Amino acid sequence: MNLRDGYIEEDLFPRLFTKYEERSYGILFYNEENRDSYDSNHAVIYKDKIDDLGNTLADIIDFYRSKNLRPIIYQSMLDDGWFEEIGKELANAGFKSWTELQEYMLPTGDNKIVPNPDLEIVKIEMWDDELKTVFLEAEEPWEIEVAKTSLNNPRSWMFAARSNGKTVGLLYGHISDTACRVDYLLVSKLHRRIGAGRALFHAYVEWCKQKGIDNAYLWPDGETPQRIYEEGGYKLAEIRKAGRAVWEAK
Repeated sequence: MNLRDGYIEEDLFPRLFTKYEERSYGILFYNEENRDSYDSNHAVIYKDKIDDLGNTLADIIDFYRSKNLRPIIYQSMLDDGWFEEIGKELANAGFKSWTELQEYMLPTGDNKIVPNPDLEIVKIEMWDDELKTVFLEAEEPWEIEVAKTSLNNPRSWMFAARSNGKTVGLLYGHISDTACRVDYLLVSKLHRRIGAGRALFHAYVEWCKQKGIDNAYLWPDGETPQRIYEEGGYKLAEIRKAGRAVWEAK
């Protein structure tokens, strides 16, 4: 897979579950009903599309403040490390900015996961409010609306892990024209250490094989998911510098 396709997907995937407006310099994602979701409320800007950075930042601030939302900006993943170059300009506009190392993994080996046979893995085709419990027990309620809205899109997919009939974990993502992305792996804090994450990822990897999906990628959110993904046959392919900025002016 060409990772450039993955970087483009990183910028645009929130279109699946939130509202947005396009600008000459990028795209503005927003959802006043889900304010705590950063994925639902941020701007993505592109280095080579900006003529006047000051005017761009002012426009972003005005847009989000008009909706009573906090202005947040993500650097396009195509512009590796760019926010390190414009830190002063961001600060002058009232933003606190920083850079996060983001690791991208691709499938390169065999799936060596042996799932817990006591867990049932099912593919979810329609949203059921029973799924909310997983998010609440994982203490991430802002992801409920994201996952629910995403699942309404025919390009999205979701797997659930069940223990004794109760849903204890979810793995979901989507397929675009160029990439298959794992959006989130979530396990209830009350049901961890029983192998739910490993069983979910095993099912996903096998599903990709059955469907002939070879343009898959992901980035691990922590050491535990990374170990699971490595056991499932994925390997680190590249590390990018992802820029983030949050408006702190009053």
